Amino acid sequence: MSNKVKYNGKVFERRVLAAQQMAKDMLGAKDPLVRRFAVTALSDVGRAEALKHVEDFLAALHDEDRGVRYWALIYLAGARSFSGPSPVAEHTADLVPPLSDEDPGIRYWALEALGAQGFASQPQVEDIMKCLNDTDPHCRVAAAKALLKVDPELEEQAASVLVTSLDADEPFFRMSSIEGLGLMGPSALPYVPKLREALGDDHGPVRLAATNSLRGLGREAVEQAAEQLAQLETSDPEKDVRLAASAALSKLDTASALCHLDVVVRRFAALCVSKLGEKAAEHRERLAVMLREDEDEVIRYYAAVAFSAMGPPAAEFAEGLRAALGDKNPDVWPPAMQALVRNVPKATEEALVFFGPILRDEEPHRRAQAVTAMGAARDDALPHCPPIVELLEDEEAEVRKAAMEALVNIGQRGVRKGDKIMAKMAQTDPDNDVRRRALHLLRHYFLAGKFGLDGL
Repeated sequence: MSNKVKYNGKVFERRVLAAQQMAKDMLGAKDPLVRRFAVTALSDVGRAEALKHVEDFLAALHDEDRGVRYWALIYLAGARSFSGPSPVAEHTADLVPPLSDEDPGIRYWALEALGAQGFASQPQVEDIMKCLNDTDPHCRVAAAKALLKVDPELEEQAASVLVTSLDADEPFFRMSSIEGLGLMGPSALPYVPKLREALGDDHGPVRLAATNSLRGLGREAVEQAAEQLAQLETSDPEKDVRLAASAALSKLDTASALCHLDVVVRRFAALCVSKLGEKAAEHRERLAVMLREDEDEVIRYYAAVAFSAMGPPAAEFAEGLRAALGDKNPDVWPPAMQALVRNVPKATEEALVFFGPILRDEEPHRRAQAVTAMGAARDDALPHCPPIVELLEDEEAEVRKAAMEALVNIGQRGVRKGDKIMAKMAQTDPDNDVRRRALHLLRHYFLAGKFGLDGL
């Protein structure tokens, strides 16, 4: 089958060649929409073929229609050669006039095109520098990016220009300048105090940009703003800002962050370590101090969680874990108990006896956490089931749920000891979640039929 195509009285050996000629002819059409389609069609004939028509794209930059200029610049910004420098690199001077176009999209893509040519655009450095003060925020960021590619030695000068817009009234100006600074590397470090101020901006996108820029500048910048970033991570109303703050804080040295003077930073570091599993053992000395001495109850909880997951190294701190069973924060008890049960089994019975009286404590949460801690002992808690079963009838739903879960952790024999009460709970408990959970457990252990609850 022949690929020859006849167009405008001429036979072309390949269809793509005919398409190219058709597009070139359309570039001279009177209708600007036709010329726009011509530019996009010419850019779609294949990378190697399109590169042969760079002169046509450059000529399109002088078209009276902004759409034609826009699409031509998009191609020039992305033009790449497989075998050497892009032909666009020989025509960087032709990309300067679009920098003053009234259309910000055209200015933006002209900057992208100049940046894509790298060092070949050095003669246009002054023109790019002027764009750092462009009225469009996207153009300012594009100018900063282009300078980094064209002449990295100008980082410091570019940063000093961008910082002048950090106090602008328009939030988009502040945001774009902040984003540009984040691309500047070490040259922007002197302006970290300004970025820290931006973390308190009233506009979420500005706070997000400042957070991301600090992260981009690296650990040194994040360390200077650690306290504010930790506050954002926990309390910023914007989810994206909270996530970005968390990502930035991950740049911190964990060991240093665990010793940080600011409680929120320590809390974040402790949370991160609590998720490390066995690797948390690297920080066990510091975790032991935090579990014993830190004034923040959340930090002590995270330290206990870390010990519960780190494995055998936790056994070195048996005394500290025993002491944690009496922590003022009841949430510390279950993970501390888990750490003892898993790594210091001889301490299990003593711990179970310790929690017995707390099952009758006046405070519901303390009762719930005490029974949860006892459940962590699994089979070893079986002799202590009677007081746990009694809590199935506790007046607080939180405690009743915790008692059920403790029996589940103890095993099937534990569940059987409370099956009668759980059958009653499945039918009459005032809490929907408690009823559903009780029925689920009875079915799971094939006990529902024993009480005629199969159809419930």
